[in-house]
Amino acid sequence: MPRYIYTAKSHPDKIIQSSIEAESIQDAVNRVTDMGYFPLEIEYEKLHLQRVRGFFSAVPMKDIVQVTYQLARLSESGVNILNSLNIIAGQTGNRYLKAVIEDIRNRINEGKSLSESLESHRDLFSGVYAAMIRAGETGGNLELSLKQLAEYLEREEGLKHSVRSALTYPFFVFVMSVVTIAVLFMFVIPRLIPLFTDMDQVLPLPTRILLGLSSFFRVYWWLIGVITGAGFFIIYRLYSHPQGRFYFDKIRLRFPVLGAIFLKNELSRMTRTLSLLLAGGIPIVTSLGTAASVMENTVLKKEAERIRERITSGSGFFQCLNESDVFSPFVKNMVRIGEETGSLEKSLLRIADDYEKQVNDALKVLIQLLEPSMILVMGLVVGFIVLSLLLPIFQLNAIVK
Repeated sequence: MPRYIYTAKSHPDKIIQSSIEAESIQDAVNRVTDMGYFPLEIEYEKLHLQRVRGFFSAVPMKDIVQVTYQLARLSESGVNILNSLNIIAGQTGNRYLKAVIEDIRNRINEGKSLSESLESHRDLFSGVYAAMIRAGETGGNLELSLKQLAEYLEREEGLKHSVRSALTYPFFVFVMSVVTIAVLFMFVIPRLIPLFTDMDQVLPLPTRILLGLSSFFRVYWWLIGVITGAGFFIIYRLYSHPQGRFYFDKIRLRFPVLGAIFLKNELSRMTRTLSLLLAGGIPIVTSLGTAASVMENTVLKKEAERIRERITSGSGFFQCLNESDVFSPFVKNMVRIGEETGSLEKSLLRIADDYEKQVNDALKVLIQLLEPSMILVMGLVVGFIVLSLLLPIFQLNAIVK
């Protein structure tokens, strides 16, 4: 049950402040009055939510998707929003998400709408989420908006998961390769140095290079760590600055192969978001602003905001896209067809589906090329180390013979 903080008069000249559990703010007023006090101010206690936030604020997207699906199903079954939130809060295992749902329920109890209550938790519910709920409330089809939102979030999470899954194995192989080489250079090879120095002969060039690298890593490992740490810190600081992030995002879009994947992935998110919002009856200008707010690449975000400003000035959507170098002819033609036929949201959804498929196909090809390439590089490095260690032994055998 929610807790409320109240300020009340117990006597004409005495003011007290305390807290009380109640179903709603009106229930709290009644309970304070029944205790013989005259209530001056009553508000919902948000301290519980703040305490939980510090330790349990991480909420997986799959939990948000599940909550949205549950809300949609309960709404379709005729359960009102307050009872639906009570049921979902009781079933939620994540403490922070449970506290947020209870806070949303209490805000609705105080007279706010669901969309207004969601606006207070932008860390979990994006601008797209709140905008779709607002459109559903206005149009009287909240159940449909919730269902579309759940499908949208599930699709977004699926795309992110496929990207993460595709890059996990190459990243693991890369890290293990670096660790293996570091262990060889810092611990294994130094133990073999006395063996080579006792041979009293000129060592082959590969062996001298290997021993030199090993000595450098063993003596100056701290310097390598400092330089690496300083490099990451500088990049982080630059990326934290708006201008620096814009510069890095611009470079990222120009990467060979990967740049096209980044671009199509972001455009897929943008067009799918626009399609969802337009299908919900939200105007194109508002939809573009909301879509821009959830985009990760600042270059494309700035482009979306430019298009929104041009549309506000009276230009058409296709005309604005046609002036941009970011969007491909395929996107421009699909938007033009959508505007001419009055089915822009369907054209945008077609673009999103097509780009999502292209991203998945490109990732599969990339991984198929990355895995053998990394194994080949690792094999060459290990082969160089083994050859460098064996050459002095072969040379010594030749001298003995």
